[in-house]
Amino acid sequence: MTTPSVKAQMPRNVRLALVGVWVQAVLNLAAGFLLLAVVNDAVDHGRDEGAGLLRFVAVLSLLIAGALLLCGVFAGRRSNGIRVTVIVIEALSLLSGVLGLFQGGGVGVVPSIALAFVVLRGFSSAEARNWFDQ
Repeated sequence: MTTPSVKAQMPRNVRLALVGVWVQAVLNLAAGFLLLAVVNDAVDHGRDEGAGLLRFVAVLSLLIAGALLLCGVFAGRRSNGIRVTVIVIEALSLLSGVLGLFQGGGVGVVPSIALAFVVLRGFSSAEARNWFDQ
């Protein structure tokens, strides 16, 4: 008689960090499409100065959202590459938020810093390393 295999459960802090990944993916997706709409509207009305940089930021936001969505979808496969990808994206997000804070971004960037820190901490934990290394 064979015993059914027990499916390992994702650690709680990794699950919470994964929720943060999904939230950031959705927010980046919304921000990217909003920026593209603003850029396209400005270009349509003849105000295309600086549109290239904003378009670059919009596309970058959409690419980051896509990467985070893929990491969220495939997190159950327990690949260490997913963990590393999320850590790199979150470290860049944290750095960007801190720079924005020092450049006068005000308290508006604090939630993004906090979310990036929580996700980074969750994916850098020993439980996350053990979960994704198997």
